[in-house]
Amino acid sequence: MADEDVSETESDTTDLESHAGESTANTGLSTSGLREKFRLTADENIMHDIKPSIFAFTPMYGVALLILFAHWMFEIDWSAESTMSKIIDGIINFGKFGNFGFVIVMLIITWFNRMLNGSTSGKWTTIYLLIVTFTPMILSIDNILETLGIIETDFIPIDDFYYIGFGFFWSILFVVLTLFYQRSFHYAITNHRVIFTQHLVIPGDGRRILFDNINEVRTQRTFMGAILGYNTIICDTGSQLGIGEDAMAVTAGAAASNSDSASPEAEVAKGIFRRLFGFITYQRTRKIDLPDPRFSFYCVTNWKSVEKLLNEMHQKHSQSGMLSEIKEQLTE
Repeated sequence: MADEDVSETESDTTDLESHAGESTANTGLSTSGLREKFRLTADENIMHDIKPSIFAFTPMYGVALLILFAHWMFEIDWSAESTMSKIIDGIINFGKFGNFGFVIVMLIITWFNRMLNGSTSGKWTTIYLLIVTFTPMILSIDNILETLGIIETDFIPIDDFYYIGFGFFWSILFVVLTLFYQRSFHYAITNHRVIFTQHLVIPGDGRRILFDNINEVRTQRTFMGAILGYNTIICDTGSQLGIGEDAMAVTAGAAASNSDSASPEAEVAKGIFRRLFGFITYQRTRKIDLPDPRFSFYCVTNWKSVEKLLNEMHQKHSQSGMLSEIKEQLTE
């Protein structure tokens, strides 16, 4: 082997060791711990590993603030002299009976969050918001049954729903779950492939992509990412795994009516019902790339160095890179 080849090999080894050292410092894990976590092969070395930015799920924190605000508005003293304050105070006092007013407010928030079709519109966030929505009604169901004379005494020890207390509880719990979900993602670039993993309560599975299977490395930066300094990097393999494309659509429906036998009053009532059902089930969708944090470098910081390393490794393992290497060897 020539001296130049030996020096190049030593240089590559030094670069790999320096990248591995930076990865260990960033994640707080030892090299053996990272190798076990990513399940590397014997000849595979970690060149860089990274997790999503602390601000990756900022919209989720906005949802937590909305939950807190929805509870807080039912504890504000609206008894002011202005007409608007009196109207709001009357609506809230009326809505506190059975907590129906709070349920309506939270249903509106849930519906708008679902309609936006963004990163917070998933099923788990929607289920969480529905649990928050109906909690006060569930806790006061015994009081309602007692008022209606169905039962003699209430059986739930909570008689008054403390909006501020429950607001802080649900908001903090949502933030904690978001942080736990965010830190479950871990990405790595090795000398052979890119690795995406997610570890929740138990070690999860992931996706491993060889560099020669990558068709394109592209970035997707949002306005929030430009402000907070993160970016999403997508390794496109042509499979469209983890990329959603939706078109504008409206979902609505109602049972068909028989105009011959139905009275005019019934037709009017059914028409109102169809419009109300269409409003509730309306789903706003859009045609756009929706990167999945399980299959992309989702909202990572220092994204320029990550993108540069991906492009270098992609070029090295591509056909043109291999041909260039063979050409250099033949020339030598």
